[in-house]
Amino acid sequence: MTGTASLMRTPCKLSVCPGPAGRAGQAATDPVRGFTLLEVVIAITVMTLIILGIGEAFRLGMGAWDKGEEETQWTQRFRILSGMFSQQIKSAYPYKMDIEGEEVVLFEGEADSILFATALADPPYGGFKWVRYSHKDGAILQKEGLLPDKELTDHVTGEEDIVDSDIEEFRFSYYSQEDNEWKDSWDYEDALPGAVKIKISYFEPFLITIPMGLTKEDDEDEAELL
Repeated sequence: MTGTASLMRTPCKLSVCPGPAGRAGQAATDPVRGFTLLEVVIAITVMTLIILGIGEAFRLGMGAWDKGEEETQWTQRFRILSGMFSQQIKSAYPYKMDIEGEEVVLFEGEADSILFATALADPPYGGFKWVRYSHKDGAILQKEGLLPDKELTDHVTGEEDIVDSDIEEFRFSYYSQEDNEWKDSWDYEDALPGAVKIKISYFEPFLITIPMGLTKEDDEDEAELL
């Protein structure tokens, strides 16, 4: 009895104790459960979607950055062009000369070109010059020469300098004081237009008043011309 009681009080070890079904060592010998094929496929699919999402977000971010850079460059180009045109057209002078047997003011404008006279920028020489701007094949072209010029009609055509390129839309319009309206063209007349409006690309048109072309009443209503 003593030996039997002693054996009954001896603690059993997990590795040798029989399990519920009487099998010894079941806890130590059960294999570790792994992932099923379905779980692996789902995990790979989720990771692929995450990577694609990150890539798309990166692409959109780079696209927004490039667009912002392009907008900045276009804005700078617009400021340079608008400043140049404003300075020169504002100084247009009603220079009169004989064209085809008629004395007219040297100012001619079309929707895609403009020709006018302005004072020379170099004070020691003084005098006047003619300036012509045009838009052709997406480029803004410029040509100028000294006045007087008896062969002006021949000189305004020919080789021109490129001011800027890759500009799809460029358009002039001219304000007539007599008709009180904007026109797409301006033929040689006896006076300058009151103002010139220029449309460059997708920017809002900007107005350039011509002091020597405006009457006092038009000058007071300058803000209403646009």
